Amino acid sequence: MSGIILEGPPDKNFIPEKSMGVIFYEGIKKWDSNRISITDSDNVQITYGKLLQLSVLLAKQLKNFGIKKNDVITIISHNHWKYLVTTLAGFYVGATVNPLNYDYTSGELKHFLSISKPVLVFCTSKTIGNILPLKEESFYPTKLINYDEETLYEATNFNDFLENVDENESFTPIEVSPKEDVALILTSSGTTGLPKCVQLTHFNFRTTMICSGDPDFLGLNDTDNTIGFLPFFHIFGNAVGLASILYGTKFLILNKFNPERFLNSIQQHKVTKLVIVPPIILFLAKSPLVQKYDLSSVDDVISGAAPLTKELEELAERTLKVKSIRQVYGMTEISGAVTMKPKYVKKYGTSGKATPTHRIKIVDVKTEELLPPHEVGELRFKGDGVMKGYLGNATETEDAFDTEGFLKSGDLGYYDEEGYVYIVDRLKEIIKYKGFQVPPAELENLLLQHSGVKDAGVIGKPDERAGEVPIAFIVKQPNQNVSEEELINYIAENMSAQKHLYGGVRFVEEIPKSTSGKILRRKLKELL
Repeated sequence: MSGIILEGPPDKNFIPEKSMGVIFYEGIKKWDSNRISITDSDNVQITYGKLLQLSVLLAKQLKNFGIKKNDVITIISHNHWKYLVTTLAGFYVGATVNPLNYDYTSGELKHFLSISKPVLVFCTSKTIGNILPLKEESFYPTKLINYDEETLYEATNFNDFLENVDENESFTPIEVSPKEDVALILTSSGTTGLPKCVQLTHFNFRTTMICSGDPDFLGLNDTDNTIGFLPFFHIFGNAVGLASILYGTKFLILNKFNPERFLNSIQQHKVTKLVIVPPIILFLAKSPLVQKYDLSSVDDVISGAAPLTKELEELAERTLKVKSIRQVYGMTEISGAVTMKPKYVKKYGTSGKATPTHRIKIVDVKTEELLPPHEVGELRFKGDGVMKGYLGNATETEDAFDTEGFLKSGDLGYYDEEGYVYIVDRLKEIIKYKGFQVPPAELENLLLQHSGVKDAGVIGKPDERAGEVPIAFIVKQPNQNVSEEELINYIAENMSAQKHLYGGVRFVEEIPKSTSGKILRRKLKELL
């Protein structure tokens, strides 16, 4: 059988091709003003009426301050309802919203702010400490606005910023050119190098909202309750938070993951839909803490950012008593999800089918020829979600696409006869052992099935004769005394010779991961 291009369903056009500002402004007004939209971890409840009022007030003040279409406003904060209000207000006035990781150091912030050049930065009392050292830089923002209640000399308090705005003044969101104007600047995951600034247009992000509401995909609706602990600076957390507002899903914000708080929140708020990442799936599947809480309200579990194995999916299904764990695969550069498993489909290990408007091809990396089912190659994409490009980096933008205009993912995978996609590993992370390709994820997945292993990360260790040999970094399960020899033998008994742990095993306190749950293999390499 020859190779084919996989195609997602067409645009159903139930969201207008307009600015994100118009889409959300009109979308919020459709809901009962007394309906609760957002609850935060301090039990502050924001109704749709309050959300509209505050987002419009902030938009008016942004205009008064001189913010105009395509100006950049940056947000450096933990998850908070004010974060979402700021994003909406930015959309209303046609500004470009630039969420950044709240853990970035001054040096990292210097890199990103010098590229995005924001006029305003919304921050917290904690994150402002890494912004102030950049005060002498030419790109330093005109004003800092602090979400926290305390007054700081260097920043204006968020509530004070909203004072003296005429609530009775008429307001209409600014229209933009949806396919040209940038709604969001997000940073790439940076798993293999310095993150880049990804430009997503209003039209790009509209595709994410279509997928989020489509019952064949994420399917958020007004009967759902969901929980937001994935960081809003990441496309996954950002999309779920905003889509929940658009589709009437009650959205509980947690500013960070805490196991007991997370489980108690599911129990207390009767959460129906969990959008999470593999480390949380691992926690839900293996932690004895889970049995102490009533999680029976959960009906739908979606996991993204890294592949899950059949064994982990099955274990999590049994623990949570759900019909299936749904995997989603995506990239910041394609505005989020490009494949997703439909609800209740029993098909293990797959990341699902192509999402609306997207086309996927899997090619031989050397010849660029289309591959038939079950042959592993690089995934490449076209569609309405594909980014405008990397801000300030024309060379990287050009290199990101092939000659047919498909975005190169750098991920290896294959598809089956039904068009379901399976992710194998990152192209650049494959271990080359004597010419054999060894996917680290395959070894990690097997190691995680061992009762003594809490978490695992595998990389290639340079070797004169073999090129590279696999080495495993292991976090032990509490009260388990698993040894290096035991794990080396365990892999040897279950894997072909080229995949054995010739580099040995190292026991560590934790596996370094990005906020979205991806293993930071470069950090593991630094440990070598």
